[in-house]
This record gives sequence, C-alpha cells and structure tokens, in this order.
Amino acid sequence: MNISSISTDVIGVIALLFTIILAKRNAVIDSYKTKIYIFVSGVTISLLILEIFDILLEFSYGIEFLELHKIINIIGFSLTPLVPYLLLFLNSREIFVNKTLYAIPLIINALLSILSYKTGWVFLFDTQGQHVRGNLFFISIAISTFYYLLLIFSVIKNDLEYDNEDLTFLKFVFFVPLTAVILQITFYGFNLIWASVALSLLLYYIFLRELQFKYDVTSGIKNRKAFEKEIERYDKNHDNFAMVVLDLNDLKKINDTKGHNYGDEAILISATVLQESFYGVGKAYRIGGDEFCVICNNATKANLDSSLARLEQLLDIVNQKRDIKIVFAYGYEFYKKNTNDSIPDVFSKADKFMYEHKAKLKGFYGRRIDDLDAEGLS
Repeated sequence: MNISSISTDVIGVIALLFTIILAKRNAVIDSYKTKIYIFVSGVTISLLILEIFDILLEFSYGIEFLELHKIINIIGFSLTPLVPYLLLFLNSREIFVNKTLYAIPLIINALLSILSYKTGWVFLFDTQGQHVRGNLFFISIAISTFYYLLLIFSVIKNDLEYDNEDLTFLKFVFFVPLTAVILQITFYGFNLIWASVALSLLLYYIFLRELQFKYDVTSGIKNRKAFEKEIERYDKNHDNFAMVVLDLNDLKKINDTKGHNYGDEAILISATVLQESFYGVGKAYRIGGDEFCVICNNATKANLDSSLARLEQLLDIVNQKRDIKIVFAYGYEFYKKNTNDSIPDVFSKADKFMYEHKAKLKGFYGRRIDDLDAEGLS
C-alpha cells in the first residue's frame, strides 16, 4: 500500500462532506434521492476513513495492532459492494422491487469477510503485519464489479428517464470506479477504488443538481423547459411518436376549498400516478399549472389505451381516500414523419381530444369546444 494515497482519501472525505451539507440544505430532485445520496456518501466517507487507518496501521505499527487491523478489513470488505448496490435504488425500479434478491451477493460477501478473521479467505496478514490478498479476494471484488455493471446497465436501460447527454455523462461517472477496480486488481500496490468512488459521487451530485433544472418542483416530473427541449429533438430527428395531453380537473376548486398545500399534494399524486401508468411507454411532463403531457416514442394505440386504462385504475385506488377526486381529462394524437402535420398540429389535435373528453366527464359533450373553453370548463 502506498501511504501517499492518504492525501487523496482525505480530499475525498472533505469533498463528500461538503456535498452532504449541500444536499441537506437543498434536496436533489426529491427527498428520497437525497436520502439515498447522503447515505451512500456517508458509507463512502466511512470506507475512506477506514482505508486511511488501514494504511497508517500497516506502515506505522505492523503486527502491533493486528486484531484492529483485521476488524478494519472485515468492515471495509463487507461494506465495499454496498455503495453500488445502494446507487441502484436511484436508477433502477426493478432493484427496488426485488431488493432482497439482489442483496444476496452483498450478504455472501459480508459472511466471507467476517470468516476471513480466522480463515484468511479474503485477506490475511504476514508475520510483519503486512496485508496479503486471500484466495477468495477476487469474490469481493467480483461482487462489487457485478453491482457496478448492473448500475451501468440500469442507466442505459432507463433511457426514458434520461436524455442522450445525460446517459453519456452517467456512464462515464459509473465507469470511473469500475476502471479503478480493474487497475487495483491488476496492480497490487494501487489504492484507487474509494478515491474513485468519492470522485464519482461528487460528479453524480453535480449531475443531479444540473438535472434538477429540468424538473418541476411540485410534481417531481420534468418541466415545460425539458418538454420543449425534447420536442426540439423530435423535430430535428423526425421520429414517430405520440403525444398524450392531460388536464387535471378541478385543481382550482381543490386550491380554493382545501388550500394550496392540498392542491400541491394533488399535483404530486397525479404526477406519480401518471408516471406509473406510462412506465416504459413514455416520458411525463408538467407543462402548465394543471396541464401535463406524455411523449411516447414509437408507441401504438394499444400501448396508449392500456396506459390510460392503468391510469384510471390507479386513480380509482387513490380517490377512495380523497374528498375531492383526482380526475384527468386526456386526449392523444400520433406524429408520423413524412406527413403534412407539424408537431404543433399534433399537440393541438391531442389538446382538442382532451377537451372533448373533459366535456364528456362534465356532461357537456356535443357543444362546441371553443365555447366550453371560453366558459371556463378547464
């Protein structure tokens, strides 16, 4: 081990402490992601501190504090795969649902690390108190690598959540510790993993902060600015897609009778249900006070009808406990390249179908849409 790596670890600890303080002051994206980020950063700081103590004990005291040295290594090796495992919760819906199943390698690694106190399977120390890799050292590294690869795969798979630029940056961020793992395995004297993880978390924090400008604070989904940027991308690429325009009925009534906090809660619930309904089908945006839109790339009519049916089902469940029901009026239209319809035309048609649906919900169907809109139907 190279004692010069201590300074790198110290810098990593200081940098992550600052990001934790900033994350506590202002949540990144939402409170859930902020808690996960803070916890992951805390684990990484602990591992960096353990690595510092490990280096100091090996170079300064040798065999003198062998038992403490072993305990530090048990904790360090046990916690090593925890960071990429927890980061998966920020990027993968499947991991969250099956978290117990995906935690099995984590448990196996912890058991091997604990047993190494006597067996030396993962690590051991020579007569001079110098750290030596055990025969099963590769298992701990392989489990960490597995989680990092899973993390990168989940980012790539979750392309509905991120733009192409976001995906490129995220892949780089998570490839950094993966590269460090490979180098540390190849060159025995290198201590790169935890300094690289600290760097990745710092970059990830910056990424989340930048991403925040694309999100609506109240609803937690992407905002109108992000919507317009996505429309520009579709306009340039001439992709086939569908636009679902939705309007949250009676939001003004909710705000007037229950207060704006209750109204904000209704917006958040509506956006959450909307995302759930169109998961894997399209991206949801809040484009106005009570207006939402979902952009669905290469979606079919069956996809949209199924998602809207799911939306109705979920709202029925939510509304069982609400005085004023959450109701969406919606309409959709398809954009196909090589046709005369422009994207604004497609949006207008979807918006018109939404107003027709709103009229049906309110019992005004059959009257002119322009008149209904003028009368304050929305």
